Amino acid sequence: MPDSAERLRAVIDTAVDGVILIDSEGIVQTFNKACEGLFGYVADEVVGRNVRMLMPEPYHGEHDGYLRRYLATGERKIIGIGREVSARRKDGTVFPIELSVGETEAPEARPGGEHGFVGIIRDISARKQAERELSDSLARLRAVIGTAVDGVILIDSNGIVQSFNAACEGLFGYQADEVVGHNVRMLMPEPYHGEHDGYLQHYLDTGERKIIGIGREVSARRKDGTVFPIELSVGEAQQGADRIFVGIIRDVTARKEAETALIRHTRELERLNRALRLQSVDLERSNDELRLFASAASHDLKEPLRKIQTFGDFLVTEHADRLDDEGRHYVGVMVDGAARMARMIDGILAYSRAGLAEIDVSRVDLAELWHAVCSDLEIQVAEADATVSVQPMPAIEADAVRLHQVFQNLLSNALKYRSPSRPLTVSVDAATRPAAGGREEVVMSVVDNGNGFDPAYADAIFEPFKRLQGRKGVDGIGLGLALCHRIVRLHSGAIEAEGRPGIGATFRVTLPVRQEARNGDA
Repeated sequence: MPDSAERLRAVIDTAVDGVILIDSEGIVQTFNKACEGLFGYVADEVVGRNVRMLMPEPYHGEHDGYLRRYLATGERKIIGIGREVSARRKDGTVFPIELSVGETEAPEARPGGEHGFVGIIRDISARKQAERELSDSLARLRAVIGTAVDGVILIDSNGIVQSFNAACEGLFGYQADEVVGHNVRMLMPEPYHGEHDGYLQHYLDTGERKIIGIGREVSARRKDGTVFPIELSVGEAQQGADRIFVGIIRDVTARKEAETALIRHTRELERLNRALRLQSVDLERSNDELRLFASAASHDLKEPLRKIQTFGDFLVTEHADRLDDEGRHYVGVMVDGAARMARMIDGILAYSRAGLAEIDVSRVDLAELWHAVCSDLEIQVAEADATVSVQPMPAIEADAVRLHQVFQNLLSNALKYRSPSRPLTVSVDAATRPAAGGREEVVMSVVDNGNGFDPAYADAIFEPFKRLQGRKGVDGIGLGLALCHRIVRLHSGAIEAEGRPGIGATFRVTLPVRQEARNGDA
C-alpha cells in the first residue's frame, strides 16, 4: 500500500504536534519536523537511537524497563492514557510536555513485525508558565484577602459564600468553615435576612442596583445574635461563565458611637452656649450696675473725707494758736488718715474698673512705653538717685493705657522699696519665644537691686491689700501689684515675682504678641 504509506508520512511530517514512532526496543523509527523544532535535533540525529535520549532523569533510566514490563504484562502507565512529563532538548534544557502514546501497526514502527508505538508530543511550557502565574496571582490574592484589615466575603450568584477571610471571622465570630457553603443571609438581621435572595435575583434579572457598585451603611448580625453597623461595598466580577460578588465590610461601631457622642455633645454645647449668652447679658448688666455703684460709692465716700481734710487743715491754719502740740498732732493724724482713705478708695475703684472693661488693643512698642513711664516718674527717679536702663524690646498688641499703668506700678514699687545702703538700679528687657498653638509671646523682665523679699511670699504679693512684713512705713495701700496682676491677666498673660531679701527683686511679665479675637471681633 504505497499510497497509504505516503499519505501517513505526509500527515506525520506536517503535524503541528511532535510525532515519534518507536519499535518495541524503544528505537526511534520516525522523528517529524515538529519534533525537530521541539527538541533541537534533526531527524538523522535521533532515528535509529533509543528514545530515552530525549528524556531527563528519572525517565531516562526507567524507560526501557517500563517498556519491557508493558510488553510482558500489558500494565499501562502512559500507553493508551497519556500524561504530563518532562523532556530534554539537545542543549540539555528540560521542558514540560503533554505525551500521548498509543500502539500502532504502521510498518515504519514495526520493522521486524513486532510491536510499534506512536508518541504525540505537545510542548506545554507556555501553558505551565501561565498556570504558575495564575497560581502565584491566586496566592497573592488569597494573601491580600486573608490579611486584609477589612472583612472580605465572596459569594456566587445564588448568594452562597465562597470565601470568608480572617477579618470576617473576627467581625462575625464565625470560623470560615461555618460560613463557606451557606447563604450569606445568615450574617444579616431582618429585614435584610428575608429580602436578600429576592434582591439578588432582582438585580440579576434587571440590573437595578441598591448596593452593588455603590455601597452604603447597613446592619450585620454576629454569631451570638448581636447586631452591629457596617459599611458595605459590593463589587461584581465574572468568573468564567459565572458571576461572583465581592463584599468589603468595615465595622463602623466606633464611628457611629463617636457620631452619636458628637451630636450629644454638640447639643449640650449649644445648650451651654445659650446659657452662657444669657449669663453674659446678666454679667454685662451687673458690670454696668457695678460701675455705677463704684462711681457713686467713690463720690459718697470721698465727700465726708474731703470735709475731714478741709476742716482739719482749717483748724491747723486758722486756730493753731488755740491748739497745743498734742491737739495739733491729733489733727495731723486725722488729716493723714483721711488722705490715706481717699487714696484707698481711688485704688479700689481703679482695681474694680480694671476687670470690667474690654482692653483697647493697638500696636504697642514696649520700649517706647517704658520711656514714657520713666518720663512721668522723672522727679521720683531723680529724688531716689536711681538709674533705669531700658533695652530695645519688640512691639506687641495690647492696651497701651493699661500697660502704662502696669509699668508705672512696677517702677513705683522699685522706687518705694529701694535699699538705703546703695543707689537703686532698675534694668528692663524682653525677649520673644514660641508659645502654645504656634503663637509667640514676649517675656519682659524688670530687675532691681532693692530690698527684695522672702521667696515664700512670691504669690501673696499679688493679692489685694497684701503688704509684706518689713514693708511697713512705706506709703501704699497694697493694690499696686494686684492691679498689675489683673491687667496682665486681662491681656491673657501672666506675671510672677522672684525675691531675695537684701539683694533685690525680679518681676517677669509674659504677654502674647497678638491678642486673640474678643467678643466676636475678627
